[in-house]
Amino acid sequence: MLRSIAFIGLIALLQSCWAETPESYLLKTHSPPSDLNFMPTLGNGHVGYTVFGDAIFMNGVYNGAGGNSKRARIPNWMNISTEACDRFGCATGSDVVNGTSYEMDLRDGCFRVLTTYRSLGISVEQRTYPHKFYNRALVYEVVANRLANRNSRINSPKYLRLTQFAGNSSDAFDFVVVNNGSSSSGDYRTLRGRTKVVENEKFQPDPQEIFVLFSESLEQPLELQWPTWQDQLSHRVILTIDRDESVARKELQDVLQLSSRNLLQNHTQAWNSFWDNEFSIEIKGDALELSQIVNAGIFYIVSSLPSLKSNQKNEPFFGLSPTGLGRGDLESDYQGHNFWDTEIWMLPVVTLFGLDYAKELLGYRSRKLEAAKYHANATGYKGARFPWESAYTGAEVTNPCCPEVAEQEIHISPDISFALQRFFAQSNDSEWTCETAWPITAEVADFLVSRATCDDSSSTCHLLNVMGPDEDHPNVNDNVYTNAVAKIALNFAEWLAKHCGNASTERTEKWRVVSDGLVILHDEGLNYHPEYEGYVRNTIIKQADAILLGYPLNFDTSSAHINDLRFYANVTRESGPAMTWSMFAANYIRNYQLTLANEYFERGYRSYVRPEFKVWSETPMGYDGSANFLTGIGGFLQALIFGYGGVDFGRTGDDQFLMILGVSLTPPNVEEVFINSIPYGKAKCTLRFKSRSSEIGCYDRIGKGFQMAQGPKRTILGRSFNLTRRNEDPPIEISLLR
Repeated sequence: MLRSIAFIGLIALLQSCWAETPESYLLKTHSPPSDLNFMPTLGNGHVGYTVFGDAIFMNGVYNGAGGNSKRARIPNWMNISTEACDRFGCATGSDVVNGTSYEMDLRDGCFRVLTTYRSLGISVEQRTYPHKFYNRALVYEVVANRLANRNSRINSPKYLRLTQFAGNSSDAFDFVVVNNGSSSSGDYRTLRGRTKVVENEKFQPDPQEIFVLFSESLEQPLELQWPTWQDQLSHRVILTIDRDESVARKELQDVLQLSSRNLLQNHTQAWNSFWDNEFSIEIKGDALELSQIVNAGIFYIVSSLPSLKSNQKNEPFFGLSPTGLGRGDLESDYQGHNFWDTEIWMLPVVTLFGLDYAKELLGYRSRKLEAAKYHANATGYKGARFPWESAYTGAEVTNPCCPEVAEQEIHISPDISFALQRFFAQSNDSEWTCETAWPITAEVADFLVSRATCDDSSSTCHLLNVMGPDEDHPNVNDNVYTNAVAKIALNFAEWLAKHCGNASTERTEKWRVVSDGLVILHDEGLNYHPEYEGYVRNTIIKQADAILLGYPLNFDTSSAHINDLRFYANVTRESGPAMTWSMFAANYIRNYQLTLANEYFERGYRSYVRPEFKVWSETPMGYDGSANFLTGIGGFLQALIFGYGGVDFGRTGDDQFLMILGVSLTPPNVEEVFINSIPYGKAKCTLRFKSRSSEIGCYDRIGKGFQMAQGPKRTILGRSFNLTRRNEDPPIEISLLR
């Protein structure tokens, strides 16, 4: 009877992670990718790792000076493998029934490996996950079941052998054992690690320190005896990591008080709550693969974001790098640094997950404002100049390979201001904006004024010796994207000065002069925007640049922009990053060119997503590039939501900050798309769109309600509404009543 009860409990434990998961959330394969960089990357905003990889990384922990700074690698002590053995030896591949199954459950946040051994008559499940609530904890569990069989070998005593494959010693930390742990004393093996090299002595006088606690040591393989009378055998290994030893210790103590079932259930409930209450996209039609790619993309981004609810208070968040928290010690991982990728490519999607997630990302820029001001001064300018790459200190950490990038890609500073404007349009949070966004936008505006070269006789201003998003062309003048986003940043700073009541007339007048004078190149004869002064048509470029004046900047949507799409589509190199094609798609949709939109939308993901676990690469298959490329995911999801879905947030010419609902279409083989949560101010909205219409509904339980504008018509909507828009109707503009 006891064995039966234990078995029932085990089945319940297994079901909680995988049995009822919808197919669109379950990724399975019998053949892992040949390049293990494309295994799933798991995380919870505090720690992260790639399955079967040799590294764990912790939020904000870097090692190395200047451009040599990179995420500090912690050996992956959670990379554990279990063998099933008996007195005749351990099972081999020939014993496996139907192959080993490798499964990523996106809905529950678990990765598992399931193997059935014919000769031993057992099945073994191995499961690993970084806990979403107990976010200092990493969990490995193994559960083995006996199968009904009378074979004599099957009935013989067995044992499980657990072996750790943590990789080489860390080159980033000096680890020392501060407590060996003792089962008799109930204490835990504890390591203290100190990084070897500080990033920037001005902003980081001392190395960083972390503590790693183990539920048990696996320095040597662990053998778990399995008596013949026992139907199932389970075991778990847990480690916790934090800067504060007492925090890591409490986390381990709290986790070990829970049964395996309750610990897993707590984790899966946190993930289920995200999908059910915070954000998800449901796709109807013959589009299972697309649904899986969408869900995987959301999962991989969220895995690098801090948990909004955790057992202990979170540390400050140090940003969302192109390949996420679980990667970062390789140059192809961009060393875990922060770029414009955060604000332009990922933040618009992250904000849909919840405004608090966006504040975590933007809060990093706020905390590093002093470093940006120092960087501006050190390079001969005023205000705040955010570095092209930043990490722990906020100082410039661009790789020494590429000094021209650090010197010339100044657009990252106005990119941040643009992101703050967009966030204000969606959040309508004046208090946060005046306290946090205003200081950034004002200092960025001062930097742009000091960086611009103006000619009083012609009332024109120029940004000289710059590099735009197209990094194939350095040292150019008046890159059209850079100048356009700079104009937006200057205009928003001026508006925000009035809104927050914080700037002198003399200061804002300088901003206005430069904004009005900045040159936006336009070829009158061909009616398009040359990417930079002297650009020769048909010159090959790296990635989306001038076309971004449409979406996301909403700076120019005239016929010139349509020509930009046509001209630059033919000269963008095939090896360009994934988000380039997604931006072509989003902009073609807004211009009612569905055939081209569909072509570029599919081009933006099909050759970039590895099939097994829907992990993205920065470049198409056949080219070298980053794995777990969140930047590409961000562009792809923007194309789906803000392109096909037709929804957007922005500022109009008359200084209104609105939610806008325009033309909606659907990708190939998709009948309908439903987004379960879009935050707007303190309201929660849903969006459903089809190929010729869309429906939006919002409920504002705290505010004063909404106003709708459609053409000349203005309508007060109250605190909740449902609206349907057909594609032949004028766009709907929705504002929050104050």
